[in-house]
Amino acid sequence: MLKKMSVLVSWLLLAFPMLSYGFDCAKPDFGARLDEINKEGYFIKYMEKEGISYYNFTGPCRVDGHASFNGSLSYAFIDNQLYARISRVLEKQKTPEEVLKILEVIIPKQLSMDPSTPYQTKQDGDWKICQWFNEKTKVKYKAKYNVKTGEGRGAFYYEPLRAKLKNTDESADPAELSD
Repeated sequence: MLKKMSVLVSWLLLAFPMLSYGFDCAKPDFGARLDEINKEGYFIKYMEKEGISYYNFTGPCRVDGHASFNGSLSYAFIDNQLYARISRVLEKQKTPEEVLKILEVIIPKQLSMDPSTPYQTKQDGDWKICQWFNEKTKVKYKAKYNVKTGEGRGAFYYEPLRAKLKNTDESADPAELSD
């Protein structure tokens, strides 16, 4: 009995740190420090540009978008704090209407918002652009979809960290800077 109890206690002591420090790629803790969320060493830096460091996440990751698109994810940090989760889809996999319907379902869920929350849309040449903003969490999501090529870009980003950038206009969009 004592042996079983010590095995259970040992397992709990080993499992507890994994539960408390694990990184959830689907619901990242924006503003968290890289050293706090990278205990497992899953973040691999691939670029630094205009005050933003870009990382691939090599650990286990599943987001709602994986069921609909063959895309890639990366993460951006400002001053070692999590600023953005960036997604890219390089080829046409859906019609613009299908993409919008999918975004209307998964984005409010990921932003912890009511699905009926209004969002902004605009057209910029071949690009359809949609934006959602959660005032409570200060997280914005911006999606761009090229209606001709089918390329898609999106980024969840934490507005309070955006103020640390020198260039805070639309060209400082993390999905654009990651090119």
